[in-house]
Amino acid sequence: MSSESFQYRALYEYKRERGDDISLQTGDLLTVNKLAIQTPDYQEGGEKNPTGWLHGTNERTKEKGDFPGTFVEYVGVVRLGLPAGKTWPRPVPPTPGPQTPVGPQPPGACASGDTTCGVSSAHRFSNRSQSDLVDRFD
Repeated sequence: MSSESFQYRALYEYKRERGDDISLQTGDLLTVNKLAIQTPDYQEGGEKNPTGWLHGTNERTKEKGDFPGTFVEYVGVVRLGLPAGKTWPRPVPPTPGPQTPVGPQPPGACASGDTTCGVSSAHRFSNRSQSDLVDRFD
């Protein structure tokens, strides 16, 4: 998704006169959205010699606002869009396996794969001890 804009270079210094204005220094680059300059009475090519007020962004200061079109010269069309992706692929880390819950769990909550869920530690100990005894006598 991108949009065309016009770029201008400030020929003269301009001091902000109103709250919606932006100041210019000679050489500043300004970007004006094509849709902002197109009005019902707009004629193709009118962007090259603007005579009224333009609304755009000063690329040096990143300020947005109005400035006089007679103080700038047309540089050309610029296409603005989403930032380009990296030119090299970045490997994706492996997806983690099943995770055990962190922190204390409410009564009855079980971690996935926990076969002793709901069994008291005393009961687990006694079962293990009994199976050890049975294995020793076999």
